Amino acid sequence: MRQFPYEFEGRKPILFYPEPLDRIDGDFLEIGPGRGDFLMALAEQYPDQKVVAVELAKKRYYKLIPRIEKRGIENITLLCAAAQIAIPRHFVPRSFERIYVLFPDPWPKDRHAPHRLLNAEFLTMLAGLLTDSGSFFFATDFKAYADWVVANLTDVPTLENIGRPFADQSDIQDYFPSFFEQKWRDEGRSIYYVRCRRVRPAERS
Repeated sequence: MRQFPYEFEGRKPILFYPEPLDRIDGDFLEIGPGRGDFLMALAEQYPDQKVVAVELAKKRYYKLIPRIEKRGIENITLLCAAAQIAIPRHFVPRSFERIYVLFPDPWPKDRHAPHRLLNAEFLTMLAGLLTDSGSFFFATDFKAYADWVVANLTDVPTLENIGRPFADQSDIQDYFPSFFEQKWRDEGRSIYYVRCRRVRPAERS
């Protein structure tokens, strides 16, 4: 089974906006902001908070920068990198109040499943970034991926899924549907949301 190509991705330079940083902390983190609809809405709602985003695709990264600047947003730090590489290199543990991963590539074919982002190892990495009782939020329109993530969470003792197993959209703090999510809803697709909180392993219910 193929695994995430750490050696290949690790050789790529990490890009930073607005400036390079050795150590990164913040209040909110989004992984995979895409067009940036949610990212910018969150940053504008909390202008005094630090919002960080990690985008893998270089084209999206370079499209996001002028959109951020056009709206005059000054509290976003943006990285172009694989999150699996950037987080252990640059991120300060236990520094984020919330982490959002919204509509990552589900890699729907079984043979492509090893490419999926939210395996137990990566979820454990994200849990290490959260403050005490910090929250992790996930959304997808692909049911098999949603079920896979929920199953993986059972192997992460520091994250407690507080859905049933899925949450409602209203449970996602400060949620702002993206252009594509609204389009998918209009097409009749179901959306699956997961909300977790960081706990000590002994606190899990």
